[in-house]
Amino acid sequence: MQLLKGSVAKARIESQVTDRLSAIRAKGESVRIALFRVGERGDDCGYERSILRACERFGIETEHTDFPEDVAEDTLYSALAAAAQRNDVDGILLFRPLPTPLRTERIRTAVPPEKDIDGALLEESCFTPCTPEACMHLLEAYGISPNGKRCVVIGRSPVVGKPLANLLRAAGGLVTVCHTQTVDVPKETREAELLFVACGKPRMVDRTYLSPRQIIIDVGFHPTENGFCGDVKAEDAEAIADAYTPVPGGVGSVTLSVLLLHAVQAHERKHV
Repeated sequence: MQLLKGSVAKARIESQVTDRLSAIRAKGESVRIALFRVGERGDDCGYERSILRACERFGIETEHTDFPEDVAEDTLYSALAAAAQRNDVDGILLFRPLPTPLRTERIRTAVPPEKDIDGALLEESCFTPCTPEACMHLLEAYGISPNGKRCVVIGRSPVVGKPLANLLRAAGGLVTVCHTQTVDVPKETREAELLFVACGKPRMVDRTYLSPRQIIIDVGFHPTENGFCGDVKAEDAEAIADAYTPVPGGVGSVTLSVLLLHAVQAHERKHV
């Protein structure tokens, strides 16, 4: 059984980021992103810190605005709209989900598609959401092509499952999406050659969902008393599959690198 470690794809992406940033700086330019966080959710705060550290390491300029959980909707919208109008801001990231009183559908429209580096605008964005794209980079790093293979995706969320299925179809995969209305999910998943699990439920997928020679991409990431786990029971995947992405150290470790690449691409497109 082969562990598909995210560090391989991460290194490839970050090499691209380094080279492209060098070319940008050679022209006397710089890349800047603006981050907006509402409230003090632990996962948002942790991701924000990770982004700030990574940007500092690569020399990407950042500015971050943190609002209280009870921020007025118009205040948040106006702040995003102001950043969107600034020529020195290449990309914008709004941490989600937002607190319930805030209307995400309205607020995210303050971010123009060309600056939406997280893919929050979905089909309207110039960028694919980072996690699905990270899955594709991970496959590519290990020479795994979806072309002609039966690909099964568990989960149809607009930020992971749905765009991931679209990317797999574009790459020639024969895609089935399983969700709460699927009659027999384990039956579908056992027939997969490439199985992508993004159901958002810790350790839900056990050996009854799996079959030998599969390649399993676990998108889940959940804190536990003993560390972190994914949507797949790791011990079952390691016992049955040909290859499996560990949690942590798999897809999640690639996602931030994709965000950095999007920031660079946003700058490049603006200066064509």
